[in-house]
Amino acid sequence: MRVLAGAAAVVLLTQAVVFALWPDAHALLIDLQVYRAGGEHVLAGDPLYAGGVLLDLPFVYPPFAAVLFAPLALLPLGLLKLLWTAAGVGLLGYVVHRCAPGVGWPAVVLIAVVATALDPVRTTLYLGQINIVLLALVVGDLLGRPGGRLRGVGVGLAAAVKLTPLLFVVYLAATRRWRAAATALAVFVAAVGLGFLFAPADSVEFWLHGTFLAADRISDVAGPSNHSLNGLLSRLGAAVPAWLVAAGVLGAGTLVAAVRAHRAGHEVLALTVCGLASAALAPFAWSHHYVWVVPLAVLLGARAVRGDRRAAAGLAGVLAATVAVVTALPGPAVGPIPATGLVSVWPDVYVVLFLVVLAATAQQPRPSARTSSAVTGSPGSTRSA
Repeated sequence: MRVLAGAAAVVLLTQAVVFALWPDAHALLIDLQVYRAGGEHVLAGDPLYAGGVLLDLPFVYPPFAAVLFAPLALLPLGLLKLLWTAAGVGLLGYVVHRCAPGVGWPAVVLIAVVATALDPVRTTLYLGQINIVLLALVVGDLLGRPGGRLRGVGVGLAAAVKLTPLLFVVYLAATRRWRAAATALAVFVAAVGLGFLFAPADSVEFWLHGTFLAADRISDVAGPSNHSLNGLLSRLGAAVPAWLVAAGVLGAGTLVAAVRAHRAGHEVLALTVCGLASAALAPFAWSHHYVWVVPLAVLLGARAVRGDRRAAAGLAGVLAATVAVVTALPGPAVGPIPATGLVSVWPDVYVVLFLVVLAATAQQPRPSARTSSAVTGSPGSTRSA
């Protein structure tokens, strides 16, 4: 606890210094403003995808997300920023609690504070991004009470806002949790239907005219901002088919490894490798999409505390790859927020991290027949790692 308390104090002090030097780092929340503007467009009946909804910044989420964001337009921007940031930190604590349910709340709070020093989390909070919300939806759903009737609802909602969590629907089916998979898919389809109901023209544009397939809507796929496998291969000059084949192979490998981890009772590990894959194998991934490093760090930290030296070494590697060390100061080439983390100088580090986690997950001991039976014997049953 003393180490955690000391680390949390250092993180809070660092955040205070950053705020003092560059207020926009904590106060701009530009992506939250885009969400709010998307909600305003829905309320006003203005088109979502005809151009920028806020200055020249486009709205890239499905129409259902804009419908969901509409209430944000009713709050004063300053209050909204404060509430959104507080909710993000609170949900971070919820994720830590779900991933390590045996840890007391004082430790959970400290771990959540320390987690804000990880670059994907830092970027999510600085931009006002929605990634922590989606992480909490999936983690709360799949690490909740085994066999619960609502299992799948959180996954379906997360996928309706950002399509990449659809991988968890496939994961649920692969682990033979058919009811949960069907529930997730039904919630996703219902959300798409609500989008058509409240924003019909935008829904036609997004779903039927192929807007959702345009990976380069904000930035060049081959640019350094794309931290997915597609970005890596594009920077190497590979064509789209090469990414599709590689993503297909790695996606299949991810599901195989995740199913094995699930059957061995390591559900947090299974969800983590799927979460990292949902970012790494997407057509485009920003650094903040990798908030799944939080469950990974919690899992490795818990094992390290129990004396697992490999987990301790793995945790050190994760921290080296993801801690938000400032690498470039705000300016014309960087923007109002300082560049942070190893990813800002090596854009492929998170893809490499995913590949290492995938390989480590695949090397987990095979579950015994008894363990497999205990885990999969009833629909939706599972055990947390």
